[in-house]
Amino acid sequence: MSTSNPASTSDPQEPPRKRQRARKACLPCRQRKRKCDNEFPCSMCTTYGYQCQFSPDDSPTAAFVEKVGSFHPRQSGPRNSPVTENHIQQRPYSPGVRPPAVSRETEAGTPGSSRSSVAAPAVLVLLDPMRRRFMGLHSVTAFPRSLGLDFQSANPPRVHSFAYNCGIRPEEEGSAHADLRDLISRDDFKRYADVFFDTVHPLFVAFDQQLFLQNVEQFWNQTGPASIFEAIMAGVAALGSFFSARLGCPREAELVLHAKGILEDPTFQPTIDHVSAWILRTLYLRATTRPHLAWLASCTTIHLAEATGLHMEIDQIALTEPDAVHNTLKSQGLCELVRKIFWTAWRNNMMVSYEYGRSGISLSNITCKVPRYAPDDPTLQLHAIVELVPRDTTDGQDLNLHGTLERAKQIPDTHPFVSMSKADLCMSLYRHHRLLKLSIDKSDVLKLIDIGNLAVNAALKLAEENKFWWNVLCTVFQYVCVLLALDTADSLSNVSNAMGVLEKIARLLGTHMAQEAINTAKVLLRDSMRKKRLELGMLEVADVGEGQGDAPADLNGMDINWDMLLDPWYMSNFQGMAGMGEVYPMGDFGGGGTMG
Repeated sequence: MSTSNPASTSDPQEPPRKRQRARKACLPCRQRKRKCDNEFPCSMCTTYGYQCQFSPDDSPTAAFVEKVGSFHPRQSGPRNSPVTENHIQQRPYSPGVRPPAVSRETEAGTPGSSRSSVAAPAVLVLLDPMRRRFMGLHSVTAFPRSLGLDFQSANPPRVHSFAYNCGIRPEEEGSAHADLRDLISRDDFKRYADVFFDTVHPLFVAFDQQLFLQNVEQFWNQTGPASIFEAIMAGVAALGSFFSARLGCPREAELVLHAKGILEDPTFQPTIDHVSAWILRTLYLRATTRPHLAWLASCTTIHLAEATGLHMEIDQIALTEPDAVHNTLKSQGLCELVRKIFWTAWRNNMMVSYEYGRSGISLSNITCKVPRYAPDDPTLQLHAIVELVPRDTTDGQDLNLHGTLERAKQIPDTHPFVSMSKADLCMSLYRHHRLLKLSIDKSDVLKLIDIGNLAVNAALKLAEENKFWWNVLCTVFQYVCVLLALDTADSLSNVSNAMGVLEKIARLLGTHMAQEAINTAKVLLRDSMRKKRLELGMLEVADVGEGQGDAPADLNGMDINWDMLLDPWYMSNFQGMAGMGEVYPMGDFGGGGTMG
């Protein structure tokens, strides 16, 4: 009986081949009698964190599968997906971030590449997408379910904290929360939300604006118990009120407490909305209160980002639900938004921690890709600035002030806040550099002064627009301190302008904090002058000599530029002195050579 299959008659020497069909199920699916989708790794192994592998097969079918499937049966690697294929780019350096090999291989490849050269590690983390709980597969909450799946249980245990404690006391109950509608009217909220989206949102993306506004409409049109979304709304209103200056909401403090009460309620399970709300709370605390509280809030935000799995790409997490949930998370276009939220939280924590001299939260398994920012997006510039924060500065080995200042100077000043943030980083580096008693080149001093002068002008511009970011006052004050600490002719010549801008900003603010900064800067300035007078007096005593009240006769009537003579940068390039006799090399002059 003849067949119509052309493959069987095209080459009489070719051995007969079976019908071209997908290869057989992988070993874990065969052992557990699960349906395998024949991909590598298959969806079942990806979901439950199994080590997907196929048995060797020397049949013609196996050869066909090897050619089309393009993965070796004994290799393991990430399954191609729209998320990984659409983000083939080199991820920039992230302090404290060391992504696993799977992330680097995926990003370094090309779309449609045949295989990875290095085997990727198995998935070791689990995410419950319904309750948004992230954990390791080895955790006490995930292990019972994993064990049930290994035993092929009909109803494997759910992901739950079985026997986590003895259950002697009941869990903490939630608190009663006020209704946000009683704290702010719909019109007032819209006005402050407009200020927020004009001032804060372009720099710190905590959520999707369009989706947020849709949920806001639903909030005003219905009633119900307090939700975590109210914490986001309260944070938006509070920040919008803050940047409205004297036109702010009279109940701003109550809005902040309302958000805090919801965020600290233990009955609300962590969600992405928690991360968004804590980002807003961190910004508000950084702008209004002590550094310790802002630092704690930024650390809490990072911990919640890990608790909800924002720090990892969705393709690298095993899910407790079927692949339908996995595809839904990707098809809704949420991946890029999740990346923006995570990296906003990361930038806040890194900058607040480094400014305050405390440790930032370092997660060992970050695989979340950096979002695609537009070239003129100030968020891109802020990210580049925070990328310059050194990993480890305990011994100064990673504190490359010269290279960092050069890279910072090349970052475009697309927004006044970017200019101030760049100066904040550079001055933090200098403070640490000075603490370690490391030398600094004159070229680095000039770069630091250029960056600082741009920041001073940016701070004055924002102050005149009533946009009082925290570094409007802080950057200018710290710049005055740095200029006095540098103590060179180049730095001291800029003190007058910086002090003038600081006084202008203080008058615009009219607050105790601003006046305190002015008084402190003036005390430091006067102490610096007093120190120089004492040093000058010591030199004058040595110059006059014992029992003589007049200067030596050979110096009388000579026009000497003492500022240039005492300037170390001038002396380093000293080649001679006009009108004072012979020309002396630096070594001979310091060795007691005579002039005249």
